[in-house]
Amino acid sequence: MNKTKLAQATRTSPLLTLVSALVLTVTTSVVAQAEEPPQSWVPEALVMPEDMEMLTDREIGGSLRMFSFNTGEDVDELLTEWEEALRLAGYTITQAQDEALERVIEFSGQGISNAKIAVTPSLLDDLAVIEFDATLQ
Repeated sequence: MNKTKLAQATRTSPLLTLVSALVLTVTTSVVAQAEEPPQSWVPEALVMPEDMEMLTDREIGGSLRMFSFNTGEDVDELLTEWEEALRLAGYTITQAQDEALERVIEFSGQGISNAKIAVTPSLLDDLAVIEFDATLQ
């Protein structure tokens, strides 16, 4: 093969280069975001699951915030870790009698009037859905 044909065979089109760069950028953004809370009000003490996939993300008015995601991680373990992290960070944990056996954490403090983290039923056997709801001060 001569040099001209070799150069043409190895040359990538500008469009292919642009698409590849875009895919890498989006993939990197999604992976980086997975470890960070999707909304700024979420206490820094809470470490989000690496495999979280956002389902909803809403801000209603100036104080209502909601988001949900699914994860394949053990949600009972996550809730136990999050409750302890919130307690150590100075948040007030409240639990009603009927919530003692449910997968729910209610908390307040540091700019949050009240917030709830709840595991909701999922139709996907290997994934759990976790919802965060909050009223900010």
